[in-house]
Amino acid sequence: MGNFVDEIPPYRFNQLTKIASKVVDTMVGGALQMSYDEMEIVLNMIRLGIEESRDKNDKRKETKACS
Repeated sequence: MGNFVDEIPPYRFNQLTKIASKVVDTMVGGALQMSYDEMEIVLNMIRLGIEESRDKNDKRKETKACS
């Protein structure tokens, strides 16, 4: 991931940091008072959502390339 981070423009990286901060603030300081295990579940759900979205996007690109 180190090389990819170097390619992100500063403004975009700032926006990503703000999003990450909001997620962490919600998990740590929110009304729910989540445990560490619950936080891991949330982060895994986000990771799975990203992977699913990436897979769908890749399949769409393959379909267009075959057309």
